[in-house]
Formats: sequence, structure tokens, C-alpha cells
Amino acid sequence: MLTLTYPIKRQMVTINVVETTWDLDRFIDFVEANPVMGFDTETTGLDWWNHDRGFRLRLAQFGNARESWVIPYETNPEEFGEAITWALRKASRLIAHNGTFDQHVSEVSLGVTLEELAPKMLDTKIISHLVDPRGVKEFGPGLKLEELTAFYIDKTLAEEVKGSMTAIAKRYKVKKADIWPIVRTFDREYLLYAGMDPILAFRLFHLVFPKIPARSIRRGLVSWEHRLAHITAKMERTGYLVDVPYVEARIAELKAEEAKWLAVASQWVKNVNSDKQLIEFFLSQGIRLTKKTPKGNLSMDAEVLDSIDHPLAEAVKKATKAAKWRKTWFEAALNGMDSQGRVHAGINSLQARTARMSITGAIPAQTFPAGDGYVRSSFLAEEGHVSVSIDFGNMELRVMAAASDDPVMLKAFFANEDLHNITAIAAFGPMESGQTKHPKRSAGKGTNFAIGFGGTWKAVTDGFGVPEEDAKKAVDAFWATYLGVSAFAEELKAEAKRTGYIFTATGRRLPVDRRRLYSALNYYIQSTARDITARAIINLDRAGFTPWVRLPVHDELVFSFPVERAKELTEKAARIMEFTFKGLLIPADGEIGERSWGSILDMEDSKH
Repeated sequence: MLTLTYPIKRQMVTINVVETTWDLDRFIDFVEANPVMGFDTETTGLDWWNHDRGFRLRLAQFGNARESWVIPYETNPEEFGEAITWALRKASRLIAHNGTFDQHVSEVSLGVTLEELAPKMLDTKIISHLVDPRGVKEFGPGLKLEELTAFYIDKTLAEEVKGSMTAIAKRYKVKKADIWPIVRTFDREYLLYAGMDPILAFRLFHLVFPKIPARSIRRGLVSWEHRLAHITAKMERTGYLVDVPYVEARIAELKAEEAKWLAVASQWVKNVNSDKQLIEFFLSQGIRLTKKTPKGNLSMDAEVLDSIDHPLAEAVKKATKAAKWRKTWFEAALNGMDSQGRVHAGINSLQARTARMSITGAIPAQTFPAGDGYVRSSFLAEEGHVSVSIDFGNMELRVMAAASDDPVMLKAFFANEDLHNITAIAAFGPMESGQTKHPKRSAGKGTNFAIGFGGTWKAVTDGFGVPEEDAKKAVDAFWATYLGVSAFAEELKAEAKRTGYIFTATGRRLPVDRRRLYSALNYYIQSTARDITARAIINLDRAGFTPWVRLPVHDELVFSFPVERAKELTEKAARIMEFTFKGLLIPADGEIGERSWGSILDMEDSKH
């Protein structure tokens, strides 16, 4: 057995590395004596779904505050795998950072299912988010284990051990992203890095859990968020079928589009990706460039290109756009497929300061063009199924109305009046009824949404094409009309100024920067809307709908329903999802498409 030691603030910790089956006796004794353990895995990469194509478990690590055990699974999968499996099932509690990944790994590599592990897993990423969700750039502790170690445990340790994989990759002369499958099993730096993880997770939990606000504990947010993470992990496991012919056709189209505009650009420069060549050419044409990069060089970003009236600028933008769409959406889907033709998105169930969920990996759904089935048509419901989308109606505005108890807003929703017209009329005077496309109504609509998302008159101008003067009038009218919202915003600002944070209706604590107190209203609305969506996901899971759910995207859930039951299940799911918040209904409505996800939007377009 190999033994490594390392000091954490003058307290020496021990990392035991199993080398032969003879060493397992002591590991078994450790597990028997520690029903609660830190847990982690090291693998060849993050693509846990590609077990049939080379993904593999390398190490499994267990530990407490002062000792850990590293089991090199890959050197003896049968016997070491049996020991790891026994330990996972023997433990009464496992503490892991971003534990959903380790659950996926344990399931595909060892056969220990998500359903077995989730009830006993405590995730320090979730715990830390409930204490302080801010990233390092926001002057918070961050949510990565290395960042949290530096903030709560030991900055030197974070730099020397958790940051060591960059140095190890340099030693192997590869990029950090490429080191994971090739670093030697018994490389001591690698073993120190791996063996420290369960110790850090164990310590971090015991340091951070007591810092969770009592209000969050009383409202059950700890168990709520862990349950939500388990449900989204099941969605990740199911994956989404890819329409390969459709994706390949889009890749070919975009390659042709890129080549076309590269040919146009070649009249003036050899390489459109060379900022130097572009800058030299534009300067030679007498075009004045002033924007600088952080390093002080002339910039050639999208904003600069948009400001240049020359065919080269247009060609560069179109070639770049085609390449980006091809790589980010279509090639990512094709390259991310498993052996069954499915992609498995990363569903981050607890993200951002407000806890808003995000989707990453092969289905970066939040980056897809709004109201367009072009990219969404890459993904298919099951054979014999149709795609269904159920989303909430005006969720943010309804949350704003109910939370603020604003009489004008509430009357509009209860009487089914046009809230956007009300804002527009307050700013510009009476309009003819039914003018849903009236430019003044656009100003009202833009203002309502901009305020809900924490924006100003500029957001109304940029997002809805409203002239600056009209946008300013509409924003002023908003605050003068919805006095309940105004009072609620001031109340939240005062709370944030006094304490540094606000609490939402679910008991979630949200830090508010003193220089941005105006964000308090937006944080409250966005976080509450997220929690309504989370509640819907949990209730759908209880009702047995999770096998049919493919993705949560903002306030929308995407389903794959059997064609013969689609209408019935859509209606039932929508009723489960809808929620009454402080007396005001947040409705949910479904749209049934054909087999592709994109067909839903295409069918909606055909109605207008």
C-alpha cells in the first residue's frame, strides 16, 4: 500500500492508495468505522454516457476529515470494483462535490444506480450555493471545489493540490483537458490530487452546512434541491434522440455558407480569423478604429465589425456566424452522441445567483434562437411519440404582480386585460383596442419585461427596437402606474441595503451588491420563477412523468409523449405544473408537435 501525507493548516492528513487486494482489509475496516464518508471519482473525461466508446472509471476515493482511501479501479476492475460497490452500498451517507457526476459514473461503471445513491448523497455544491451563490468574479466564494477550498479551508492547499492538474498536464506535455485519460495511475501528484477530494468534500460540508440560513433550513431547501438534482440527473441519463440526417444536412449547409463568405472575404484578406490582417486592411481604407482589448490592442469584435460599412466586415460576420452555428449546435450534437444515437445534456439544476437552471454540453438549449425550430429540429421524441412543450404564461410578470400585491397589475390579470397596453396607455395615451402590433404597445411590452429582468430604458430600446425617447417615457410610466411594484422594489432595496441580501418566498437567501441595490427586485422575481419551475419538475416526478421529460428550458418543459396519449398527458402535466402564487394563478399551457422538438415552433408559426 502506498501512503501519502499532506498538511492542512498544520494538521497532517493521510491518503492510502490500495495497490493489491491484500490492502483491501484495512479499507473495509475504514468503511465499517465511517458510515458517513466523502466520495469522489477520477475518470477519463466528463462523457460518462460513452462507456461503450472508451469512457472509463479510473479511481474511486473515500475519506473523512483526516484520512482517505484511493481505490485504483482500472488496475483490477473485478476485485477493486467489488470493493467500491460494497462501500457505496454500505455507507449511510456520502458527501461529494457535484455528486451527480459521480452518481452517473458509479451507475455506468459499477451498476450502482442513481436511485440507490441519490437518497444518501449530500452535495457540497448544493450546500455551498444555499450559503452564498456568488461566483468569484462577483466577490463570492465560487462554486468549484478549488474555489471553495481556497475560501473556506486553505488557500495554499487549493493552489498546490487542487490546482495541480494544470502542472501535471504541463509535465506530460499536454493540455489540461487531455491529461485525464493518460496520467499514470500511480503518479504521486495525481494520487494526492485525487485522494484529497473526499477529505475536502467532507470538511467543506461540515464547515458550510451550519452557515445555511435557518429560514432556508425551515423551508426544506436542502432536501428540495437534492431531490431536484436527482430528477434532472434522471433526465440526463435518458438523453435526447438526435435526428442524424437533419443534423448532417445542416452541417453541410453551414459549411457551404461559410465557404461562400470566406471566398468573398478572400478578396481583401487571406485569413478572416486574423485580427491583425483585418485591422491592417480597415486602417488602409481610412476606417477609424478606436476600441481596445484589455491588453491595449485594437479590437476586432462583433461590435466593431457591426460599426464598419464595408463588404469585408459583412463577409467576416456571416462566415463567422455559419462556423459558430455549425460547431456549437450541430457538430456538438453529432459528436456528443452515445452508441444509441442520444445526446445527454448537462442540466445544472442550481445555477447562477438566483438559482436559475442552465443547460450545457451537447444541447446548449438556452443559446438556441428564440421562436425558431431550426436548431430544435435536431432532436426527436421517441419512435411512436410526439414532442410536447408546456410552459408557464407570463410567469415573471405574474410573480411581480402577486409578490408586490400591485392592484393595477392584479386587476389586469384577474380581468384578463392586456397589461402591455396598460403600460403603453399610461405612457402615450389611449390606443385603439386590439392593437397587438402597435409600436406603442411594443414599448409597453418591452418595459414590462425589462423591469422584470432588471433592465432599464436601454434594455427596452435594444431588445424591442423602441426609440430612446419612447422607452424612457414608458419606463417612467411603469413606475408611476404600478405603485405596488414600486413600493415592493423599495422595500427589497432597503432590506438589501440593511443586511446585504434578500429572502425569497421559498426561504432562499440572495446576496445583493450594495452598488446594485436596484437588482433586488429582479433577483426576487427570477429566483421565485425558477422555484415555481423546480416545484413543477418535482411534482411531475411524483406523478411518474420524468421518463417522458427531456429538458427544462427557462419556464418551459419539453416532453416525449406517446402519440395516442399526447393530448391526455399534456393536459394532465399542465395541470400539475400550474401554480397559484399568493392568490394569483401561474397558468401552464401545452403545445403538441410532431416528432421533432422544432415542429412545435414551426406549427405555432403556421397559425399566424
